This record gives sequence, C-alpha cells and structure tokens, in this order.
Amino acid sequence: MIQFTTHTARKALQHATVTLGVLSLMLVVYGFSHHNGTALEGRLIPAQIQKQIKWVTINADQIMSGTTIPQDTNIIIHIPEEITRITRRVLFGRSGDTVRYWGYCFPHENEDTTVQNRNGFPGDLFLSEAEREARRQILVQQRQRTFSVFKNLTAEDLNESQPDVKSRVRHQKEVFEGGITCYVMTEKSLPIGSDTDGDSLNSALERAYGSDPNNPDSDADGVIDGLEVLRANTLPTKRDSDGDGIIDGIEDANRNGRFEPGETNPREWDTDRDGLCDGLCKVNKGQDLRGEDKNLNGIYEPDLDEYDPRSVDSDGDGILDEHEVYLCVINGGDDC
Repeated sequence: MIQFTTHTARKALQHATVTLGVLSLMLVVYGFSHHNGTALEGRLIPAQIQKQIKWVTINADQIMSGTTIPQDTNIIIHIPEEITRITRRVLFGRSGDTVRYWGYCFPHENEDTTVQNRNGFPGDLFLSEAEREARRQILVQQRQRTFSVFKNLTAEDLNESQPDVKSRVRHQKEVFEGGITCYVMTEKSLPIGSDTDGDSLNSALERAYGSDPNNPDSDADGVIDGLEVLRANTLPTKRDSDGDGIIDGIEDANRNGRFEPGETNPREWDTDRDGLCDGLCKVNKGQDLRGEDKNLNGIYEPDLDEYDPRSVDSDGDGILDEHEVYLCVINGGDDC
C-alpha cells in the first residue's frame, strides 16, 4: 500500500481543487463566449469565439523571472509562494490603463469559511482600468438600467464596495498573495512578473529595460527604477538620461519622477530652450565645453559665472543667456 505524506496529500488536494476550479471556469468562459452565438469582441473575452482558444499555464518560476502573457489566450498563472503580496498593477506591468484584461483568482484554501459562506462562484474577479472604462462606456451608450452581464454593467455592478450584489461581474481584487492560482484573458500581451526589489517595476519590465531586478535604483541616480520608467520616462540604467551632464536625481530634485517648477527636465538637455544645455556639454564639434550649471550641482550660482537653466535671461538684463555666452566667446573670454 502506498503511504502518502501530509504534504503529498495537501498537494493532491490543491491540484484537485484547482482542476475543479478550472473546469468550473471553463463553463463560465464558455457561457460568456456563446451568448446568443455572437462574439463579445473583448467585453469579457476579446478573442473570436468561432475558433478554439488555447490554454497556457504560467508557473511560479516564470513569474519570478518575468515573462509575457499572450493575447487572446486562456491563461492560468501560479503566483509564487515567495511573494507575500503584490498589487495587480505591478504584477501586470501597469498596463491596465490602456489594455483591456480581466481575470479570476481561485480561493487559496477551499475550506476557508469565507468561501464556504459565499453565494455563487467562489474566488475574486479582477478587471483592468481600461476594461472597467469600456464597460462604463457601454452603459453610457445604451442608457439602460436593467442588468445584463453582456450589455449594460453599471458603476454599482463594478463597485467592489458592494459585496451584497450577487452574480454580477465586478472588480474585486487588487492585491495578489503568494500561492494562489488565477485565470487571465487579455486583448494585448502583458508583461507579468514579481517585484523583488520593491521599485514597482516587475521582473518582466526590468529585463526589458536592462535594469537590476534586485536593486531598486539600478543606475544609482537617486530615482528608483519604477519611477524612471513608469512616470519620469527616463532611463533606469543611465544616470544622466538626457546627456546634459547633470544626473537625473539632481534634475528631479525631490526625486518623485515628475518635472515640476523649480526643477530642470531630466528628459531634455536644454530645459529653458535658450540654446545652452542645462549642465555642461561638448560644443563646436567637441572642442569646447559650455553650459549653464557649470559645476553640475543643480544650483544656480551667478558668482561662479553660471546661468540659470530654468530661465532664458538669468540676470534679467534683457540680453538672453545664449547671446551673453556668444559675446563672451567673441571677446576672448576663457570661461564662457
């Protein structure tokens, strides 16, 4: 007789639970996909229903290292046990604002009392921001209040704060815990991955940008990788993204990934567009160095013959900074 350990039995039970959940989900997907024989065109499943949609499993190791979820495919994902928690936006590479995707997470423990006491299909649904907005637009266009899964979902239907609403498709899940299994369907490919260093840039995007998934600030410029990629649009592997000589973390003085008043733009080498670079740049075919913040410290110091990279006329004398530099050059100045 074969003796099973507790661990083996638990794994077998989990496998059986997931299998049963997948079979149930297949029935749900089938029902969504074959309503009156018409394609939903992305409302719930953006693939053509007339063809067989394949199933793909993405395992925990793939998510840890980062991978891509293909579009128009039934995807099963296993969240790694090593992940304590990760937000939906980070897990899916913050693509939800522009990409329509939806999914469902099976209960982590089948014997959980919250699952046992729940009416309807157990687990939690999640919908991207773009998917929720598309559904709201459907409601606006149709101007109908009678509920239908396929036609007019209301804001209440999608409101996660209404747990008493039964059998309605609504966004429910924002945080994913390690060890759970989920289903995903997306209209476009999604970068999915873990976030070991906590910089809000998942491992799939870290690999795409060449940054270090174990270092929140790969280029040591003072701005974390996630802010550089997702907000500032600067390079997480280059300390000086615009090549003006001033590192990104000095130009973005408060290091929040936003170009704000009082700062120079880490994406433009000439913030005030006066023809002089913000820091110190090679000009005249590389023979000379010229710029406004000559010591590259992010501070305007006129006593050091510097110009303000945030103003076209630093001293307010009516002569543009670029012209003052030109006059300095033709008069033989040695610190222009």
